[in-house]
Amino acid sequence: MNAPAPVTLVWVAAAVIGGTLGTMLMRALALRIGFVNHPNPLIPQHTRAIAYMGGIGVAIGIACGLATLAALGGVPPDWRLLLPAALFLALGVADDRVALGAGQKFGLQAVIAALAVALGAGAPLTGVPAIDAAASWLVMVVLVNAFNLTDVCDGLLASLGMVMFVALALLDARHAGSSIAIAAACLGFLFLNRPPARIFLGDAGSHLLGYLAAALSLQAARGVGAPLPVMAAALAITGVPLFELVFLVVVRMRRGLPWWKGSPDHFSLRLQAAGFSRGRTDLIACAVAAAWAACGLRLPGSGALAATVLMVAMAAGAAGAAAYLLRHPVAPRPVSHSLSPSHGVPARDLPVAS
Repeated sequence: MNAPAPVTLVWVAAAVIGGTLGTMLMRALALRIGFVNHPNPLIPQHTRAIAYMGGIGVAIGIACGLATLAALGGVPPDWRLLLPAALFLALGVADDRVALGAGQKFGLQAVIAALAVALGAGAPLTGVPAIDAAASWLVMVVLVNAFNLTDVCDGLLASLGMVMFVALALLDARHAGSSIAIAAACLGFLFLNRPPARIFLGDAGSHLLGYLAAALSLQAARGVGAPLPVMAAALAITGVPLFELVFLVVVRMRRGLPWWKGSPDHFSLRLQAAGFSRGRTDLIACAVAAAWAACGLRLPGSGALAATVLMVAMAAGAAGAAAYLLRHPVAPRPVSHSLSPSHGVPARDLPVAS
């Protein structure tokens, strides 16, 4: 949603400040009640307990930004689409707390995504209602899980979120206010999540951001003459998490592992194994995200030949990145016998660091 120019800085500042203060509050609360992520041998950098509930801090920042935007005369968001956002956030908090099974978690994701589509979060991609509803549901579930899997490095998903939601604002001016509010809240969160992180997004944050990216991508494809190129552009903008999802599925299947089980095959961990610091890993991922977003933003106005060239270039870049990453496997840290059973490796791969 667009904001009046004179109030733009106030509205963005509200999201940044809300995200920072909300994250500080959630960190203090998490440490007080013992809601922390314990060390996990799958993540070499994760050697001490870190507070959870960062996703709620981001949600506070988003709420502050959107409320300020509406109060100052900007176009308010479609509040119906915020109900699924709250439900995905709650699902993530529950999973962070009790470690839901993979099947149970996917079932709840599927139900919330179906509710979101029923409330109007879908897009008429083909003009056939049943196909459009199924495709919108699939986009939502895939992006939620892609964001979830990407969240394994300090500052990574929040940094990517800033790039991706700014690009979504450029793709769809009608919902630019919402996209910028989310990006600004991610910036506020990063003050405490940048390496070395003092709080994690947890599944709460990755589920929230994944859903919002999916909802805004689908909304961008509504009310336009050619929805499929716009949807393709949105998927290019979210290309880094989608690359992570595909890369993990392929690598784990080649190793004979269920794709949802934990393993140190994430691109961010392989970059660190190649010698890059966590900060440089975040910068590399953001640079790639910005490049793919730039290609994606050109897709809707490109002819068939130009669009094909852009998509081939992105695919070639992804293939080259995968080939490089495969040369840098990660060895899990040995399990410490001092850890209690609840501090061991979870059976699922639902991010253990962010």
